[in-house]
Amino acid sequence: MAKKQLTIQECDALLTSPGTIFEMEERVLGGRRMKTWKHTPPTFRDFLGTSLPRWAAEGREMVSEPVPEPAAYYARQKVSYAEVYAKALKLAGWLRERGVRAGTRVAIGGANSSDWIVAFVAVNLVGGCSVLLNSSLQPDVQAHCLALTKPVLILAEPKYAEVIAPLAPALAERGVGKIYSWGHVYHLPRELQANISDITTVNPLPEVVAAVERGVDLDGYGPESDGVIYFTSGTTSMPKGVMLTQHQCLVHVLAGSIPGARARLRAGESLESALDVANPPPTQPVMLLPVPLFHVTGSLGWMVRAFVVGARMVFIRRWNVEDAAKLIVEEKVAYFGGVPAVAVAIIQSNLLPKDHIIEGITYGGAPPPQRLAADIATRFAGASAQHAYGMTETAGLITGVAGQDYIDRPEAVGLAVPTCEIRVVDPMTKQPLPAGEMGILECRGNNIMKEYIDNPKATAEALNADGWLNTGDMASIDAEGYLYIRDRAKDVIIRGGENIASAEVENAVYLDNRVAEAAAVPVPCERMGERVAVAVSLAPGASATAEEIQAAVKPRLRHVAQPVIVVVWPEPLPRNANRKILKSDIKKVVHEHWDAQGRQEVKPRL
Repeated sequence: MAKKQLTIQECDALLTSPGTIFEMEERVLGGRRMKTWKHTPPTFRDFLGTSLPRWAAEGREMVSEPVPEPAAYYARQKVSYAEVYAKALKLAGWLRERGVRAGTRVAIGGANSSDWIVAFVAVNLVGGCSVLLNSSLQPDVQAHCLALTKPVLILAEPKYAEVIAPLAPALAERGVGKIYSWGHVYHLPRELQANISDITTVNPLPEVVAAVERGVDLDGYGPESDGVIYFTSGTTSMPKGVMLTQHQCLVHVLAGSIPGARARLRAGESLESALDVANPPPTQPVMLLPVPLFHVTGSLGWMVRAFVVGARMVFIRRWNVEDAAKLIVEEKVAYFGGVPAVAVAIIQSNLLPKDHIIEGITYGGAPPPQRLAADIATRFAGASAQHAYGMTETAGLITGVAGQDYIDRPEAVGLAVPTCEIRVVDPMTKQPLPAGEMGILECRGNNIMKEYIDNPKATAEALNADGWLNTGDMASIDAEGYLYIRDRAKDVIIRGGENIASAEVENAVYLDNRVAEAAAVPVPCERMGERVAVAVSLAPGASATAEEIQAAVKPRLRHVAQPVIVVVWPEPLPRNANRKILKSDIKKVVHEHWDAQGRQEVKPRL
């Protein structure tokens, strides 16, 4: 007789039972009583000061990375946990000598590197609050982010220091501290060097370093202290600064393992096997990180997980699928992810050897093609595909799904982790809606942001008095509790009063094997208000006209959702540094094509 499959509720009851790593407790956080993980590390200092020395003692490598420019493009180096921790302790001593204490804001700017991690660890060893700067933004946006947060100093790679150096005098007038580069800047023009201090070598007093290592002078530092400031994407306005506490950031230490643990129980494995997901595997995992560390996914989702299990992180100089595939093979990468487009590109490229073993692929941040879970199962037998949903304001993960549950429900973004609540409300009345109905997704729990920096109006609009966060996403929740993101509220296409989720259109387009990327956007229509348009890029080696793509997708969509125009992009669709498709940029180009054809649908020939 077949063993009865456990329900989600039964799985969670087992996973969070007393004595397990996922045990929960009630605690007052941010003035509200809520469920949280009993074994969450109190602070980043506690977490980093325990995990990094542990892996250093085993002689593990932490990072494989490109040698900083001007080195040859493919030149690489490896850096150990011991090296990073030793450098971080010295830098932490240097920071302490400059007055950095618990809660002091220190900005970090640069691409993924061991030096970036050294800076992050150092700030946390002295109890500071890291301000993680998006190094891809334009100078005026950088100035906005820095003036908003007013860090006492900026730690930066030379390339980023060069960008913001001309802004230094104006930033100083707005309360922003000096720029310090962890790499040499002698190659920069003299007028820029005047605004940057070189800290390639720091020599704090040994007794100061020793005091930092012992945890001296951390008055008032704890789980509810300021942890990390991230910035929203800001694709339509200036970014907002999102303040997360120490505890909100560190719920990832345990929450990130829940989808995998549930999947094991649902597959009939033992509780011991499920709980083992939270533990380091017997051999060192190797992860490819194409996601920037300044993003919540990169730092809390991937870097924190790497420190939990003692993984080696592989950084790429700049994303392209050929370099990614080369690194996966050379570095024996078994785990990768980020946004769904990363997985799609690697699968479509056919550049990995058939016998290369991939153990896990995790993604979120954008709707994946419905077929992706099955494609992963077909291409990488035995690999765990995991789809997660979250946002900067939730310290990342809210829901997740893995294993057969994901394959069976390819549109779902999973179930809420046990410490979070989710609900769908009517956009107008804000009243909860029944299962299956679409409305605005709200969530609350131990990972919801403290506030938007210096923006009480935006904070009040996002967070209600009961702690529910308005995500701005249109969603539905089924009777089992699985969440389905239908669209960003701002991305819903409204044709003659009927709502069309862009994901509905994009998933139909993705069924065409010639398509690598798809983005559905509205185009104006005098009669209907809006009509559906689609931009696509093609898979490697594929060829297709816009007319052919349009003809192929029409039978797969209800009439109102059929695109009136398809634009084939000559290159990959535009994305921001977090690899999210920039629909605002796409709309401009698609609208130009729409206007050029007289705002009339050109019927494809069948």
